[in-house]
Amino acid sequence: MKNYEKPVVKINEDISEGVYAASGDEAADCWTVEAYSVQDWNGSHHVFEVKIVHSDTVEHISSASTVTLTFSPAPTDAYSEFPSSLNGNAVTIIRELLADAYKSGDNATYKVWVKAEDEATTKAIACTGATISCTKTVNVQGNGGDGN
Repeated sequence: MKNYEKPVVKINEDISEGVYAASGDEAADCWTVEAYSVQDWNGSHHVFEVKIVHSDTVEHISSASTVTLTFSPAPTDAYSEFPSSLNGNAVTIIRELLADAYKSGDNATYKVWVKAEDEATTKAIACTGATISCTKTVNVQGNGGDGN
């Protein structure tokens, strides 16, 4: 057995560790979003498709994206395949991810169904705006057993 040697800790403020960390819900500098009509009447709702694309130059883990779509006129009902809420003329959709979007160019499309007070108004409803925010999670660079 070798002799025990007490470890020595040195602090060097001029050197940084190779770790990138970000957390919290932020305006997206990494995702782009667009929404467009794909069917103006499906028997009850106007169907819109949302397309989100992650930048292939931004390095982080994106664990969720929150899309807010605004409509004119204001819908009376809205839903998506992901958790969503309607507040006035805004529909908010939260899409939880599986820790993807790390410098990947990942993209996704999904549908949003909106309805107004009657068939004619539902057919005429338009998406007038789309914003996206990103929930970033810690990304520690290293050579872990999981390949990260």
